[in-house]
Amino acid sequence: MGGMNSIVARLRELEESLDSVARDAFGAEVIPGLSDVDAAELLAVSGRIQRRVEGLQVEATVQVCDRSAGVKDERMTTRYGCSKPADLVRILTGTDTRGATRLVRAARLVRRDVGITDGVFLPARYQALREVMVEGGLGLAGLLAATDPIEQSARRITDQNRVEADRQLADFARGIDAGADDEAPRPIPLPEDLGMLARVMVAYLDPDGAEPAEEAAMRGRYFSIGKVKDGASPVRGSLLPEVAAQLSLLIDSLLNPKVNGAEDPENDDESCSAGSDGGASTGGGVRFEPSVERDDAAADGPVFTDTRTRGQKMHDALAAILNTAARTDLFPHLGGAAPTLTVAATAADLAAGHGWAQIGHTGDLVPLSAALQTGCAGGIQRILFDDRGRIVSIGTSGRIFNALQRRAITIRDGGCVIPGCTIPATWCEVHHVQEHAASGPTHTDNGVLLCWWHHRTLHLTEWVIRMNHGVPEVRGPAWWDPHQHWHPTRSPHQRQPAPG
Repeated sequence: MGGMNSIVARLRELEESLDSVARDAFGAEVIPGLSDVDAAELLAVSGRIQRRVEGLQVEATVQVCDRSAGVKDERMTTRYGCSKPADLVRILTGTDTRGATRLVRAARLVRRDVGITDGVFLPARYQALREVMVEGGLGLAGLLAATDPIEQSARRITDQNRVEADRQLADFARGIDAGADDEAPRPIPLPEDLGMLARVMVAYLDPDGAEPAEEAAMRGRYFSIGKVKDGASPVRGSLLPEVAAQLSLLIDSLLNPKVNGAEDPENDDESCSAGSDGGASTGGGVRFEPSVERDDAAADGPVFTDTRTRGQKMHDALAAILNTAARTDLFPHLGGAAPTLTVAATAADLAAGHGWAQIGHTGDLVPLSAALQTGCAGGIQRILFDDRGRIVSIGTSGRIFNALQRRAITIRDGGCVIPGCTIPATWCEVHHVQEHAASGPTHTDNGVLLCWWHHRTLHLTEWVIRMNHGVPEVRGPAWWDPHQHWHPTRSPHQRQPAPG
């Protein structure tokens, strides 16, 4: 008991010291003034402290698990009003469910039994890795990365091979390279490096494991679309690796704004969804920043607004992929026709420009603005009803731009016409500049290319499009052009700079 109190007391002293250091640093704004070397060292030191703390948390979680396995009334979890160890760990550490579950998983990998006769601790399942953790060289992420691949094949790997893998992984975690000729220390590996080495070991120790894993993956694969709730449908699933990789490639092709020129990984996560447009980009792509008042819009190249999160960009990229697939006419026919999305609305709502529309396949309601965009996208049939439910209009292919028209508009526009968006033409939808319901013709002089996102949100933004003798022009927000002039859209061969 005295030892327990001692360690807790000492940690509380460290907590007070760390609290004082952090409070002084934030209060005096010390961190923004650090040099590059000191900022890097701050991260390195805090990382070492974090690994030490995680080691203590794992060992304390071992005690929670061990003391919650007996008679219910005597369990530690029961005394603290919890049903399982992960719940108690979550509450005590202030982490989320995933973080607490990871601590419990790690605890079960490094816990040690006590010998019945001598009371001495027996080796843990991963004793060597535990020792590295005790030394402070391995944190929670590294421990799980090193052990997860082995645990997944545990039934097909002998105890002897597991112990040897544990030893080699521990050496690697310490920066020891058994195959090197010299004794020079190596950089401490990252969790990803440990996971890679563990997977290589498993490939040798369990050469037949791939087939059972594939069979399990095939059995477990699924994809489901839930019912609409709060205006959106939840999506759940478990994709096979090759399917997930193909989807990721398609989404990445839209989210990567780098068309030609050098790679710029610093801006990859913050750039507008984009793709290849046949060389239409200049240099390293287009940067996007939050909207601000700018007097120097052309000072250092075009700067445009995109406030979407990464998840929102991925959703919009998926929408573009689905719309592009629907236009190919390569899918099996349903009811004698290509899969066609029907969106029903009353003529009165359409004339008023507001209200709700109904998706025929699911019966879900969507805003009329979504129906209007859908009507421009292609592969769409629009059905109008009067107040009594009588069909008063059935959309025909005449209101959808045909292949010849789309090809001509593609050559003219080269991609989404909103400045700064580098979505390629093949992923774009053709938008009626003058809405078809307002007698806008389905003609190349009235159609422009817009990506799914800009098409969906055009009515909510300050971007305006008009046709000037068959040539699209745009007028942007005041931060883009304080003079509010109309500007010809970019050609497929040259990006137009922001106006000065």
